[in-house]
Amino acid sequence: MKLQHTCIAGTGLRLRLASAALLLVLAGGALSPALAQTWLINPPAELGRECAYGDCQNGFGILEVRTELGTNRYEGTFRDGEFHGHGRYEIMVSRSEQAYYDGDWVMGVREGRGTYWNGVSSLYVGQWRDDLRHGHGAYFFGVQNWTPNKHSEQWLQNNVENYTGEFVDDLYQGYGTYRWPDGERYEGEFYANEKHGNGTFFYSTGTRREQYWQYGRFIR
Repeated sequence: MKLQHTCIAGTGLRLRLASAALLLVLAGGALSPALAQTWLINPPAELGRECAYGDCQNGFGILEVRTELGTNRYEGTFRDGEFHGHGRYEIMVSRSEQAYYDGDWVMGVREGRGTYWNGVSSLYVGQWRDDLRHGHGAYFFGVQNWTPNKHSEQWLQNNVENYTGEFVDDLYQGYGTYRWPDGERYEGEFYANEKHGNGTFFYSTGTRREQYWQYGRFIR
């Protein structure tokens, strides 16, 4: 089985997209060769920006940023021209797909609690620090046509592949639960995106298996 770790997009007035992916087989104690992959995605060229409403320097406003893919839009509070406080930033990731981050900002960087939708199929809800997922959060994969009014976080946990637990600098680290749509799940300790420590695998048949791992390697 594949433990997914896909990319996160977007900062405020600067865009940084980077992530790591790790391929794991969780059931039965078998582990495929680890595949760590970092994706660096260059944002499209900016063509211009305009404060469409309010105060985009120190206050509440709406900022529109034109790019080669379309118009990005931030609605929220500013400090010294940076996204600061609470706001929603909608980002064109293709000519037809739009990602967004809705949450807390500190001087153009995601900091606090926020929701990120990648515009295609991945959703993160949780804590951020210095533009990275950090603290407690939930990361959902393979989400189709997601809207907050249509799919609750509880519904997503029960119906799509997801990780819920602790993050450290964008990595699964601490205690967490990884679930698959067929009902199987792994609960236990993670370190740097790998199972590390004690955990339990729950099979769809209703059986369970206690496990112990060291840096992604099954011990017993």
